[in-house]
Parts: sequence; C-alpha cells; structure tokens
Amino acid sequence: MMRKTVCITLSVLACMALLAGCGAGDAAAAAEPTVITSGQTAAASHMPEEDEPAATPEPTPGQVTDLEQLQAKEGFMLPKSLDGIDPMNDKVVALTFDDGPNPVKTPELLDILKENGAVATFFVVGNLAEEYPDVVKREYEEGHEIATHSYTHPEASEWKGLSTAEQLEQYTKANDAIEAATGLRTLFDRPPGGNLTEEQAEEIGREQVLWSVDPEDWKYKDADAIYEHVMNGWNGGVVQDGVVILSHEIYQSTVDAYARIIPALKEKGYKFVTVSQMMQIAELRGETPAYLFRSAPAAGEAVGEE
Repeated sequence: MMRKTVCITLSVLACMALLAGCGAGDAAAAAEPTVITSGQTAAASHMPEEDEPAATPEPTPGQVTDLEQLQAKEGFMLPKSLDGIDPMNDKVVALTFDDGPNPVKTPELLDILKENGAVATFFVVGNLAEEYPDVVKREYEEGHEIATHSYTHPEASEWKGLSTAEQLEQYTKANDAIEAATGLRTLFDRPPGGNLTEEQAEEIGREQVLWSVDPEDWKYKDADAIYEHVMNGWNGGVVQDGVVILSHEIYQSTVDAYARIIPALKEKGYKFVTVSQMMQIAELRGETPAYLFRSAPAAGEAVGEE
C-alpha cells in the first residue's frame, strides 16, 4: 500500500513550494494504487509510468486450462492443476472407482492411495454419499477428485429408459449429497454402465466421463485376476500412457488387487492423475481421448445445476 507524501509548508524565512506530488496526484494514486517493492521509497512511486515495472497478474483461482468444462464456477470443486506433472513426457494413468462410498472398503483403499502418494477419481452414488458423508469428505480432503455416478445407480436397462430430465435429476440429487458432505458440487458425471449418447450429454450439459481400460473387476472378483488384467492387459484394454482405468471400490478383491497394482504401476514409472488432469494432458498433447469425454457445456449450465 502506497504511503502518501506529507506536504509541509515552512514559512520561517521563505515559502517553499513543496506541493508537487500532492493534491490531485494523491487522488489519482488512491484510485489506482502503485505497488512499492522492498527498497523503494515513496518518492520513487511517482516516477513516470514507463519506468515502473509491470505488475504480475494474479492467476484466476482454479483456472488451470482454457478447456470450457474446467473453468472455475462458484460453488463447484476446482479442477486439479498440473503442478508436478510434465504432461508431454510423464507416463500418466487415471484410476477411477465407481459405486461407493463403502464404509469399510473405501477407507482401506484410501489408505493404500495415501501410502503410495497416489490420487484417484471417485464416481460416487448419491444415496450412499448421503449415508456415508464422512467417507466422501475424506476422499475430497485427501486430494482426490469426486464426481457423480447417479443417485440410485439404476440398472443399465432402467437408466436407458429414463428421460434426459430424469437422468439430470439423478445427477443433481447425487450432487446435492456430495455438496452436503464437502461443501461443493462436482464437475463430472459417469452414467451407470457408461450408457449415454452424445445428444443426451449435450442436453444434460455436464461432462460425461467414460473409460479406456476395464479389468472387469465387477465380474472377476478375484484379486489375482484383476491384477493380471490391469498390469498385463486383456480384452478389456491394455494399461499404457494416458489411459483411464475403471474399477469398483465396493469389492474387497478390487481393494486387495490395487494394494499390488498401485506400487507396480509406480515401479513402471507411471504417475497417477485425476480426470480433470487427464483432460488437460490430452488437450496439451492434441489427443482425442479414447475414454470419450462427452464434450458438454461447462458444468452447471443445465437446469438444476445453477
């Protein structure tokens, strides 16, 4: 904050005109303050404008990318920045977990992630988030990304039969539960079974996130099989740089598998990123993601998410 120059008129032997830099000059300075850095004097702040260093603009909180879907919006969680990640050279993988929170298995998975310094994205079911808000809060507070996976997780056939308005209501109610747990709403959704068309996504007006690797942990409830499917690949996809892996935190076999998978991926040189980070990385690399982010308008523009 700029100190005002105090103008003193001494009239003992003669009047000294010491008014330069006062009066109108101070008024202008008050309207548009000049930052004085350490070592400068107040007088230096009155140097001609071209001699003053340009102020460094402050970044907009949460504005980590130009992607429309990731712009900061009041009341919504901020996308994760790419601090500590070299998007062009690092090998990255996004772990995503559906169908929670579970009061026992999710905390165990969170412990594994924490021990390995890894992050994930949790696509939570709204009615379970209402039942176990402390688990959702812990997910968020430990740096993971939260997204919705509907409110009641209808079966695939039932979900397909819902109107767009009914699907949006499922997401909105899930977001209400997430907001109650964390104080903020989410940017992303994942439709049950991945069933949603581009047209429906555009109508809903929120980003719909699918996946590129499915180890079918929901089908093969065996930790060894899940480990093999993730690490060595199979018909559900091959783990490589830039993939989004689908799993489900509600199975003990999945949690046990990831206790081995996460350290093994680290050993292979992978870094773990969230969905919002993977979106930015794909954009910087000029890639079209295989996991089909449904490029909908910015979060919150649809009815019910204002």
